[in-house]
Amino acid sequence: MKTNVSASAVRTLVAGVIAASACAAQGQTYFDGVFNDPDWTLTTISNAGGAGSSVQAFQMPFGGNGGTYRIIRNNLQISAIDSRVFGVHMNVNAFYNPSTQGAVTSINYSEDSKNFLNQGGNGQGSGLAIIQGGNTYILRNPILIMPFAGYSNWAPNSAPGIVASDMWLLDNAGNVFAGQNPDFSASGGVMQFGFWRGNSSGNLTSGTFNTECGIDNWYVQVVPAPGAAALLGIAGLLGVRRRR
Repeated sequence: MKTNVSASAVRTLVAGVIAASACAAQGQTYFDGVFNDPDWTLTTISNAGGAGSSVQAFQMPFGGNGGTYRIIRNNLQISAIDSRVFGVHMNVNAFYNPSTQGAVTSINYSEDSKNFLNQGGNGQGSGLAIIQGGNTYILRNPILIMPFAGYSNWAPNSAPGIVASDMWLLDNAGNVFAGQNPDFSASGGVMQFGFWRGNSSGNLTSGTFNTECGIDNWYVQVVPAPGAAALLGIAGLLGVRRRR
C-alpha cells in the first residue's frame, strides 16, 4: 500500500529545498591564486598567418598579487595580416554540469593581470575559456586587455554577467566564430573552465612579436537559472511517497 511521510518530515525536506535554492542563487565558484603547474593545461592554437608561433606558461614562485602567479609568454610569428596566436589555459579541477547543477543564467569572471613588457601597445588579450563537448569557446565580448600604462602593476580585470553569446567558438585553425556558442541550458554538456591569452598582428605582414604577462587570482562564478535547486528539491519531494 502507499503511505505518506509525516508532516514533520515534509517540513524538513521543504526547509532543505529552500536552503539549497539559496545556496544555488549564490552560484558555484572556482578560484586559483596559487597556479600549481599540475592544475593547468595549455593548448597553443595559431592561424595560418601565425604558423610557428608559441606559448609558454608556468608558475612563478613570487611577485604575484599575493605570492605565486602564472606567467604567460606569447611569441607571435607574423607572415600575413591578422596573424594570430592563442594560448588556452584550462583548470583541471573546474567543471560544471548544467544537467545536474542547473542551467546557467550567466558567469562572472575576473583575474588580476599584469604586463611586464613596455612595447607601447597592449600586452595580451584575455578572458574566460570554456571547453564543452570537445569544442573550445573564448570570451570575445568583452576582450580583456592590459595596456602597459594601466597594467604595469597588478590590476583587476573583470567581465561580469557573461552569457553564452559572449563566448565564441575557437577552432583548431585559429578561426573564431561569433555565431557558435556554448550551451548554457540544462541539456548542455559538462563545461570545463579556464582562461585564454592571445595576440594578433593587426595590419602587420611580417616580423616577430613577443609579449609577457601574468595572471593571478583567477575567479569564475557560475550563476544558475532561478529555481534550479528548487526543481531538484521538488523532484525529491515527489519521490517521498513509497510503496510498502
